[in-house]
Amino acid sequence: MGDTPGSYLTNYDAVCACLRELRTGQVREIGRSPGGRALLAVSYGEFEPIERRANFSAALSAGAPEAFYGPGRKKPALVISAAVHGAEMESIAAVMHLISLLETGRDRDGREWPALLGALEQMRLVAVPVANPDARARIPSDDALAWADDEMEQYRHGLGPDGEPIGWMPGCFAPHPKDPAAQVFLGGYFNDAGVNPSHGALLERDISPEAHALADLALEETADCFLDLHSCGAGPFFILGSSFIPADLAARQSHFDGAWRARMRERGLPAPDWSTRSQRQVMGLGDYVYHKAGSLPLLFEGGDGHRYSGGDVHRQIAETYLLLFETVCEIAVAEGLKG
Repeated sequence: MGDTPGSYLTNYDAVCACLRELRTGQVREIGRSPGGRALLAVSYGEFEPIERRANFSAALSAGAPEAFYGPGRKKPALVISAAVHGAEMESIAAVMHLISLLETGRDRDGREWPALLGALEQMRLVAVPVANPDARARIPSDDALAWADDEMEQYRHGLGPDGEPIGWMPGCFAPHPKDPAAQVFLGGYFNDAGVNPSHGALLERDISPEAHALADLALEETADCFLDLHSCGAGPFFILGSSFIPADLAARQSHFDGAWRARMRERGLPAPDWSTRSQRQVMGLGDYVYHKAGSLPLLFEGGDGHRYSGGDVHRQIAETYLLLFETVCEIAVAEGLKG
């Protein structure tokens, strides 16, 4: 796969240092992890405050969505969350490319994205480059392309009390929260309190501050869309639908999925010829954000390198996410994120 390029930035401390040097983006701390690490968000574009007369549920029950959304806004607002599972660090590199584009006009490889940048200039964007800093700081490597299979399993999901892999299903979901002290290696899914933030919104804020901070951020921004970035060996693909969002929003998710896949094929990058639909009857993080903030939830699984062919896989991974951002932002400006 080759050595890690300097442009592929995923290290938590290095990301924090980079954010401190930004000249255009506004950086602020939106929370602290159980391990005491800062959860940082960077924003671009003017913030438009909205005066609400009801929360989202009450406003819809009244048939008066304007009681929540207000009279309308000038620009669409997008909130991006990267690496809520800390070993899925591909999305961190992608968001840092996006931030570089907004700061300098080029991504971290020096490539221009005029259509994406033009759309971003007409939007409000808030990005959280490392949404689970405890987990990211726990992983002693900054590039999943360099991992052997056993390292991939250890870093992604962890090693349980007996030293055996925790595994993705059901291990990363039950028991939950995990007892951190009982695990040989806690892995990248969990914060220092043993919580998987993707399923942490219904837990207490003190052990699951990341999930609550992301939902609070989406509410504060009245985000039109909450884009939750992940990665896995089978990626890249969207996960569509949910039992906890309306059918019209699930259809809207499919619109983004199809538009992104078309752009991937134009670039010669891997895009599935199938759609992945959630079969689980559970409220995940994106569903919770929808019910709190009214945001269209988009869950994207980027690739960890397995489905890419040819050289410069780091660049192919970055372009996968950048094409995602371009798709989402161009649609946002042209027709709105929720249609």
